[in-house]
Amino acid sequence: MSLYAFLALCFIPLVSGFVVLMLVVPHLKIRYCLWACVLSITAVLPIAFIQYFVLGLPVFNTNTFISLLITTIIFNGLIEETVKMFFLALIPQKKVTLSCFLACCFLFGLTLGSFESVIYLVKRMQEIGLPNELPDVFQLIIMRMFTAVLIHTFCAGLSGLYLWLFRHKQNKILPFVYAVLLHGIYNFFAAFSTGYRWFSLVTIVFAMLECRIWYKYIKNPKSEESA
Repeated sequence: MSLYAFLALCFIPLVSGFVVLMLVVPHLKIRYCLWACVLSITAVLPIAFIQYFVLGLPVFNTNTFISLLITTIIFNGLIEETVKMFFLALIPQKKVTLSCFLACCFLFGLTLGSFESVIYLVKRMQEIGLPNELPDVFQLIIMRMFTAVLIHTFCAGLSGLYLWLFRHKQNKILPFVYAVLLHGIYNFFAAFSTGYRWFSLVTIVFAMLECRIWYKYIKNPKSEESA
């Protein structure tokens, strides 16, 4: 399998998500979807800058439990999700429904996760080369499709729901807090090579459920408050 084929595989979640959302979300405009993808690609630049320069600081560069916890919560959680939310705020909310806005946020996360997979793919190929370790590269891409790409998608959804609440005069920061913590906790457990790694999957499921809970709350807040 060629390098271009592997690169194409990285974008399967994005292409699939784009098609599905266009089919199932009423009144979703393709120009908003494309704009969300462009914003996500732009967001990769400051995130990559922070990753390669800020993570060089001593507190982020030691193999200790505390260092790993600080790195995942502060960088992967707080800093990365804050950068993502800044760009998510540039997605238009006027004249769009909540479902359309959330779909754009999901596409934002899918795009970021897909491009991040490309970065990891290139890095892995630089380390092991081609074509000797093709099964390992293929496994890396497939694994990221169902883990890292999904956590980016649902955390982007949570941050987007917070922005929707904020712009509609509802002071509820909890969705963004969940995005920060769940992204950080995901990366913390994903860094393990032991059985603890499976706990990262729990954070993905939890993020998905929180997206659903907050979406339903915004759609019908009175029923949620009386429950």
